[in-house]
Amino acid sequence: MDFDSEMPAEQWTPVRYLPGAARFTKTVSEFDVYQFAGLTGDFNPVHVDAVFAAEHPVGERVAHGAFLVGLMSSAGARWMAREKVDGLSFAYSGIRFVSPVKLGDTITCCYAKKAESLDGTRTYAGVDAFNQNNELVAFAQHVLWVNRSATAG
Repeated sequence: MDFDSEMPAEQWTPVRYLPGAARFTKTVSEFDVYQFAGLTGDFNPVHVDAVFAAEHPVGERVAHGAFLVGLMSSAGARWMAREKVDGLSFAYSGIRFVSPVKLGDTITCCYAKKAESLDGTRTYAGVDAFNQNNELVAFAQHVLWVNRSATAG
């Protein structure tokens, strides 16, 4: 399956409208961003230094992109649990960060299967994230390796 990593955000079909979409919602706190910085070692001042970030084009601190991918993964995990799929993330393709995620934003990530490989060992899903103002902040395609021996029967 070919995914276009340069797809304009305007052409993205929101995943929440797809059949069977799973959701995960979280309000991003200052603690979340600092804890993530500590876990990853990414102390870029745009994430952790309010004075520095005020001079940045966004004008305030923003969450790490990888943190947002983690929230997307949470939506995928909910979908897997609901569908009783035993799998492992194989790839995120064409991740686009459309708008910054600011501290205090409430992010809703949606995940839905779009296709499956002929042998059933891969599923291809759309995943996106919207903020509390219904603005698209990120989207991607996700490839999931499926353990067919565990999900068969």
